[in-house]
Amino acid sequence: MAEVIIYSKTHCPYCVKAKRFFEQKNIKFTEHIMDDRLNELDELKKRTGHLTVPQIFINGEFIGGFTDLIDADNDGKIDLMLKK
Repeated sequence: MAEVIIYSKTHCPYCVKAKRFFEQKNIKFTEHIMDDRLNELDELKKRTGHLTVPQIFINGEFIGGFTDLIDADNDGKIDLMLKK
């Protein structure tokens, strides 16, 4: 089963949408709430080049944010990644 990790913030509507996306597919995910972990979030932003949350990884591969997730899903890429 695929490993899904979502870095999020509590009051982020796109984070909620990303989590709902995986819940609707019955895919378990690990969430790291970054509200009080600003130094770690800054390091994550430097590593990915993505400046907002959510930041989504599937099997260690950075997907991007919610819009990137939906775009990749529309292209059929997400289902393929989740099957690995």
